Amino acid sequence: MTDTTTDSLPHKTQRPFTDRHTWERLVYTLLFAIAFNVAEVVLWAIAVVQFLFKLFSGAPNSQLCGFGQSLGTYIYEIILFLTFRSENKPFPFASWPSGAPDGATKPHRRVRKKAGDA
Repeated sequence: MTDTTTDSLPHKTQRPFTDRHTWERLVYTLLFAIAFNVAEVVLWAIAVVQFLFKLFSGAPNSQLCGFGQSLGTYIYEIILFLTFRSENKPFPFASWPSGAPDGATKPHRRVRKKAGDA
């Protein structure tokens, strides 16, 4: 019978605080917490720039809309990792996300009704 356990999986008799995987997870958690904060600053910058585009040209920048969506998905992937909802490490350990997260629906735009409409 062959042993199928790996170094990254804790043995049932091994305590969690001596497990190498637990300490590696801590390092990745700290790195992705920093990445989350950087992404948050970039998100605020995009929001300000998009507001200025809307203010001066009447429409948001379509390229920034696409980047904003992928940045939002990246932040979502970080949150999944930090909350132990996923073991998949986000970018740079995976490819940069494109579009909405898996299973998300396309956002709906609300149409404003005019004062006389029912």
